Amino acid sequence: MADQIEEIKQKTDIVSLIGEYIEVKKAGRNYKAICPFHSEKTPSFMISPELQIYKCFGCQAGGDCFAFLKEYEGMEFGEALKFLADRAGVKLERISRTDTSEKEKIIEINNLTSRFYQYLLFNSSFGKVALDYLLRERGLKLTTIREFGLGFSPDSPIGLKKFLIDKKKFDPRDIERAGIGYPKGGYFIDRLRGRVIFPLLDHRGNTVGFAGRVLPGPNEKETAKYINTPETPVYHKGNLLYALNLTRQNIKRKNIAIVVEGELDAISSWQAGIKNVVAIKGSALTEDQVRLLSRFCKKAILCLDSDIAGDAAARRGVITAQEQGLEVKVARLKDFKDPDDAARKNPEGYKESLINAVGIWDFLVTEVFERFDAKSGEGKAKISREVVPVLSLISDKIVQDHYVNLVAKRLEVSSVAVLEQISKQGKKESSFTEVSEDKEKRGRRELLEERLLSLGFRYNTEILLKKSISDLVKTPLSKRILDEYLTYSSKSAKFNVSEFGMALPKELFDGFARMVLSEESEINNQDEVPIEIGAVLYELKTLSLKEKLVKLSGEIGSLEERGEKEKLAKLEEEFKNLTEKLHSLEEKTKQGIILGDDA
Repeated sequence: MADQIEEIKQKTDIVSLIGEYIEVKKAGRNYKAICPFHSEKTPSFMISPELQIYKCFGCQAGGDCFAFLKEYEGMEFGEALKFLADRAGVKLERISRTDTSEKEKIIEINNLTSRFYQYLLFNSSFGKVALDYLLRERGLKLTTIREFGLGFSPDSPIGLKKFLIDKKKFDPRDIERAGIGYPKGGYFIDRLRGRVIFPLLDHRGNTVGFAGRVLPGPNEKETAKYINTPETPVYHKGNLLYALNLTRQNIKRKNIAIVVEGELDAISSWQAGIKNVVAIKGSALTEDQVRLLSRFCKKAILCLDSDIAGDAAARRGVITAQEQGLEVKVARLKDFKDPDDAARKNPEGYKESLINAVGIWDFLVTEVFERFDAKSGEGKAKISREVVPVLSLISDKIVQDHYVNLVAKRLEVSSVAVLEQISKQGKKESSFTEVSEDKEKRGRRELLEERLLSLGFRYNTEILLKKSISDLVKTPLSKRILDEYLTYSSKSAKFNVSEFGMALPKELFDGFARMVLSEESEINNQDEVPIEIGAVLYELKTLSLKEKLVKLSGEIGSLEERGEKEKLAKLEEEFKNLTEKLHSLEEKTKQGIILGDDA
């Protein structure tokens, strides 16, 4: 397996891989991009095709192709390995079920369970009732039902056990961890029994959970209409965008996503020809959902069942989207209760509503004014209480000023009065700050040592093996990295910079990546490499000598005060020798022999 991992890494170009997710641009020998892991405007995310690693100098994220997929896609190592193997055309050696991770086991259980539910919907007598419900009452076509993988779970205490435990030999504890069933009274109970099943897939097509809707009937009101898989290692409600696995290419092509609130809203929209739709659970976009959606588009139209203006969580979701650079609009369905209803009864009118969607701030302000009387004092007070928090959320001061004037005009008050209320409300602090602004300040010695190691690792590793270099390097990070390299070189005949970097402890890798990916250490003309190394060595040797002279000067002063003449004479002689050495070094540098045998 170790050989296969190395084979996959060799066949994976990290620049090409990352370029499939974000836009990358050539920057000298490396590539540069806007970091996908934190909010920034100036690119600080560097990718090295030589080292096959990436590093963000803003948020400090970094690693190889496996690390990128773990950070960006949330994949475990095994999942990333399979993904990259498939991408590189490498056939993986078969791994036994006992060797798979917990997440992989749960996804395997979910995938099989989904197929089991689909089979029952189309091929069992008790599934016929559910199929009739979907076809006749919900107006879905057979092709749509199959595209979304809908299924049915019978109200039986033994069906799931027979399939997953008796036939497929899964451990009941793993099935329970997947959130599908649980033991009770000698049986293994299907959590979703007696319901139409909506498999919940992530954007890569893995079945991560399920939603179940009870069938209409006399017992419908006695139980929850919808239930979902509980939170598991693979299913987190706030991370999922339902239907994205089917719609992401359409979203990317149109550069806009229609965001609805439930599975049937998304399915009916898809069937009506709106192929760039996703659904969320509830009324509020989460930060994770916004981050995921912004990979595929720059605009979103919210078409939700609930009251966005009156829902604080929904408003926070909108702000998150705006902060992440996602332009948000809102569609209003005047004559229909939800997108599912509109898509089935008047698909053209539904599409028209989406086309006429208004900007989020226009929508929120207009919605407040529609609910209260702007002419009465009591109405003005209610409008103020609701509209001022909205206005305070607008971070762009020009845009905020536009709506301040608009609100002031409609309330027939001065814009100064509105601004004073906003001031009282307090400014909303953005949670997305530039990490790069808080960069640790490093001293002259540390910068020089890092520069020297950077040049050595990139252009001339032989120089790092000299004892004189080890003697020069003193700051903790550089010294530890150099020691790691000396150990590595004693065991390996050939230096593989990517292998060396990934073997470093996390706290050292960040510093190492900074050294080898910094633009300052890039030299286009190879003839300039020894000159640059020589210049850094001169600076470091000069600095070391000056540090020793400063220390000696302090000790000499103390000895003079105490009158210790014998010790004083020795230190004065040492001070003189160091001064001569500093002068000699300066002379050698002028003659261009800084890289001689004494380096």
